[in-house]
Amino acid sequence: MTPIRCRPFSVGWVQCANANTVLRSGQFYFADAPQPIRQLWAFQAPLAAYGFMAALTTTTFVFGGFMREQICIYMCPWTRIQAAMMDEETLTVAYRDWRGEPRGKKHENTTGDCIDCMACVNVCPMGIDIRDGQQLACITCALCIDACDDVMGKTGKPRGLIDYCFLSDEEETRKGSDPKANWKPILRPRTIIYTTLWSAVGISLVVALFIRPEIDISVAPVRNPMFVTLSDGSIRNSYTVHLKNKHGEDRDFHLSVGSVAGVQMDLEGALAGTLMVPADSAADQRLYLTAKRASNAATADSVEVRIWVEDLTNGDRAYADSKFRGSTK
Repeated sequence: MTPIRCRPFSVGWVQCANANTVLRSGQFYFADAPQPIRQLWAFQAPLAAYGFMAALTTTTFVFGGFMREQICIYMCPWTRIQAAMMDEETLTVAYRDWRGEPRGKKHENTTGDCIDCMACVNVCPMGIDIRDGQQLACITCALCIDACDDVMGKTGKPRGLIDYCFLSDEEETRKGSDPKANWKPILRPRTIIYTTLWSAVGISLVVALFIRPEIDISVAPVRNPMFVTLSDGSIRNSYTVHLKNKHGEDRDFHLSVGSVAGVQMDLEGALAGTLMVPADSAADQRLYLTAKRASNAATADSVEVRIWVEDLTNGDRAYADSKFRGSTK
């Protein structure tokens, strides 16, 4: 009997119909949500945004409509992780072959409970036969359990031919003993260690979220040219300052240079060293440091400099270090 599978186009069109929601949420991951909504609605979004949506729509349609279970088996890492973490005490979906075999139709002279109706195979989204044993493709959805229990009920046989069970429990259940309670193998060193590690990771992420700085600054020197000699003999270096505002509202920031003798700072297009950065956004600012002629910074090969940024709303400060290149000639 051939397993019943859904037609690719029926699945694909459903996936395609739902793709816009998924795609837009992908756009919102990289940008402030209200802005892309307005741009997409008014057809004013960047070409890259529409290209991203088209690519995601295509891949969603192909993956959901044609490849389907192949994605789970060959591309999703969960199957490998699940296989690596399983042992004989893992609660999993399994077929009690000692009870079901030999299988055959109800009217046939067989001793097994399995009537070979293929219901478990037909409902499996991965198209596998759980009666063949543990398989990498199994996603533990338990649809085969429901289908088999329904058939067992109709044939007047005990439920649980396919069920959640432990592989280590097979010997005892073959002898007629009751299976282990599902909670017993949970409290053992392996599961306690796993739980502790995953909890530590989760707590660390939450703590990192709450203690993260609300402002961030990075400074990249302009390499071409390394420095410029001005008409009065002073040396000027150019930098690109990348400033992140992680607050939920627009903030004004003041940039300044640390105490380096003879070095003056100027911002391109900004007054008094003040820069406004929109909420939850980043801004790039060109910054110039000029060292007076014959000063230590102007004549040395390189001098350490520190660029400070101050939030004018609450006084928070951050800094980034860089180097000032002078002329040794």
